[in-house]
Amino acid sequence: MGLSLRLLVLDRADRIYRLDVRRFDRMQHSPKMHLLPQFAGQRVRIAEAVVELINRKPARIVRMAFSILTFDRTGCLDTDVYERQQFGRFAGHMSQLDRFSKSAGTPTDVLDARHLFDDRGGRWAPSESLLHDMQEAALGNVNVPRL
Repeated sequence: MGLSLRLLVLDRADRIYRLDVRRFDRMQHSPKMHLLPQFAGQRVRIAEAVVELINRKPARIVRMAFSILTFDRTGCLDTDVYERQQFGRFAGHMSQLDRFSKSAGTPTDVLDARHLFDDRGGRWAPSESLLHDMQEAALGNVNVPRL
């Protein structure tokens, strides 16, 4: 048994593409060298699927997360926006945990909600039919083009 990360990118027409994890890593570390010109000037939906493997074959989806990637006019990933959104998601989870772990502390009337806005700007939710199609693609039950 093992786990595999599958990245699925959706274009404006809801066509699903598979994005290699290594390519996405390269896009994050040196974005100007690893462009996706077909998404130039767009905000593109991406799904991260963690797939359980049994005997190296996809068995089930363990978890899916949905984010948005922003590309400039040349197709270069805007890593600043992506990192802010991902940090916003993390900070949101941490602030929820923090609320439960703190004992009676000093109350404050000021709430720093910047991370909530960043998180919401980088999140989306698929329809049931689109979710089904993405799950089938992540499990390898349907062939989708690779980026």
